[in-house]
Amino acid sequence: MGTVIRPARLEAAELHECLKLYALDRYLFEQVHPRFRKEGILEPFDFFAIVAWKSNRTKTKIKRGLEDAGKSVQELMGEVAQAETPRDKVEVLLQVRGIGLAVASAILAVCDAETFTVLDYRAWETLPRASLEGLPERSPVTPAEYLDYCRVCRRLAEQVGMSLRDLDRALWAKSWRDDLCELIQSS
Repeated sequence: MGTVIRPARLEAAELHECLKLYALDRYLFEQVHPRFRKEGILEPFDFFAIVAWKSNRTKTKIKRGLEDAGKSVQELMGEVAQAETPRDKVEVLLQVRGIGLAVASAILAVCDAETFTVLDYRAWETLPRASLEGLPERSPVTPAEYLDYCRVCRRLAEQVGMSLRDLDRALWAKSWRDDLCELIQSS
């Protein structure tokens, strides 16, 4: 007779915790964001949840980058929390091999959603058509250009009566919707 494999026990409490992770965006901005605001640190799970949310393929490279830098997630995020300016916060993250501007923007947006927004090609491609003053001429590749992008987005969010995070979601969704409509119309 073959080996009997019993399924792992499924505990209700664990399943309720895992359910929070299904809507990762909600988990990051409703659970992780307030925790970082209160404590000024991210636990490794939350840090890598942000990384996976933005760019899942980079999580192993970033883990190695932290190891090479001799830093823990808590040390890195402590440095980010203590950095004096938004530019300093971006640059602290960019010192870790594997963390590029897009991933840094996601980490910063979760930690400080009132100052930073996620740098994403979908949100970006929607903005140049609006001829917004101060918008970089290209998708940001430097900390200064990213911070200009954040400033423009904060102004626009205020003008349209949205939080910066909701503006980011709306810009992403507009790009996605426009792509889908284009696909349907070209059929």
